[in-house]
Amino acid sequence: MRRFVVFATVFVLCLPMGVWAGDIAGHVAVLDKSGRKALKSSAHAVVYLDGMTVPAQGTVTMDQRDKAFIPRLLPVILGQTVRFTNSDALQHNVFSPHPQEPFDLGRYRSGDTREVTLKEVGPHTVYCNIHQQMIAEVFVVPNRYFATTDDDGRFRIADVPPGEYTLKAWHVLGGSDSQGVRVTPEQATVALRMRSTKLLKEVTRHKNKEGKSYLPEVDVGDYDN
Repeated sequence: MRRFVVFATVFVLCLPMGVWAGDIAGHVAVLDKSGRKALKSSAHAVVYLDGMTVPAQGTVTMDQRDKAFIPRLLPVILGQTVRFTNSDALQHNVFSPHPQEPFDLGRYRSGDTREVTLKEVGPHTVYCNIHQQMIAEVFVVPNRYFATTDDDGRFRIADVPPGEYTLKAWHVLGGSDSQGVRVTPEQATVALRMRSTKLLKEVTRHKNKEGKSYLPEVDVGDYDN
């Protein structure tokens, strides 16, 4: 009997984590700043597990195309590098005024790239110093257990190790929510609800990297000074 118990224990410990992992699925409701009505779309929210830091390596890409950052929201695992490509036929200047971790990648031409590695978990707002309408969020998450919402606010985080966690959510208009969740081999279902802290027009009325108002837009091509 003792040999059987020892064998069973070793067998369990050697099983792949995925055998015991569970999924977290749910819905995020995003309200406007007044808190009285839901936004037309609940996309552009990131949902992630807090309290477990597991850095990763590698590079993820945010493109610049048609004078827009693509995607609008880019989750990045702590330790990963963000690569900003320029697919437009004109110059861009990516910068972030983040209070603890600001950066300025300078002007660069079509086809060129610039990279940055961020160490602060949370949102890093990104702008172009030439085109005021270009706005994006790089959100640094502490581990690989995250998801983004679709237009209906639905999300799924797969293969989460069993245990009790804090599930956090954040939206590009500033809303946030958190909830405790217990993960078992069966699916855990949660519902999150958040109220925006900003209006869309407030997001677009930002300053340039020098803290000044934008000048009238003048596109700078690859062969301009």
